[in-house]
Amino acid sequence: MKKRLIILCPAVLLLLSGCAEKQQSFDPVAVFSQAEQNMRKEKFEQARKLYQKIQEKAPDRSYDADLMLRIGDTYFGEEKYDEALVEYRAFLNFHPVNRNAAYAQYQIAMCSFKQLPTIDRDPSITRSALGEFEKLMRKYPKSPYVDEAKKNAARCRDRLARYELYVTRFYYKKESYVAAIGRAERLLQDFPSSPAEKDALYYSGMSYLKLDEKKEAIRMFTILVEKYPAMQDKVGPLMNDLRKQ
Repeated sequence: MKKRLIILCPAVLLLLSGCAEKQQSFDPVAVFSQAEQNMRKEKFEQARKLYQKIQEKAPDRSYDADLMLRIGDTYFGEEKYDEALVEYRAFLNFHPVNRNAAYAQYQIAMCSFKQLPTIDRDPSITRSALGEFEKLMRKYPKSPYVDEAKKNAARCRDRLARYELYVTRFYYKKESYVAAIGRAERLLQDFPSSPAEKDALYYSGMSYLKLDEKKEAIRMFTILVEKYPAMQDKVGPLMNDLRKQ
């Protein structure tokens, strides 16, 4: 799997060089260089072991920002997203204003985004991904990850809207019309102008019709036709009949 890697600052090599002077039997610069070669070859487990070896052999560098971030990247590269999430969060806890903080926040969001469920499953992971992308855009509005975060956040919103539509249809088919209206209107409120909006308006109107709440049915169908004129053929006759009653 191809993985975008951040470019680490040369300062990390200077820091590691200081460790080498203290421990002549262990050369952290050479070990770090070897680890980086493994990262480029996507040998993530081997790279991680080397980064961790530096942490063990050079305790004063245990919480070095670049090492912590790289360990998170190795887990991400292996698609071990839960483990990667722990490492990225730890990085931000210890280094909240580090130059790579925006990258770590983006990766936190991606750990959830990479695990998005299908629309018939619990959407909590999707909500988590959306929240983390929004957090990135708030905290780091000028970061190079914002454009991609916006696109992914839009995908999350679309996925959540389609989940609400899935539940709406489920209740409608079960003839639980009050529940169907509740989910449809939740979709309309939380995700206006989403691709699922048209169907949400339709099922809301049909549910009101089934409950014999004619005024509300006409209201929803009117909004539907105004926003989606092509639906006139489908609901226009229903509206005419309702107005005659």
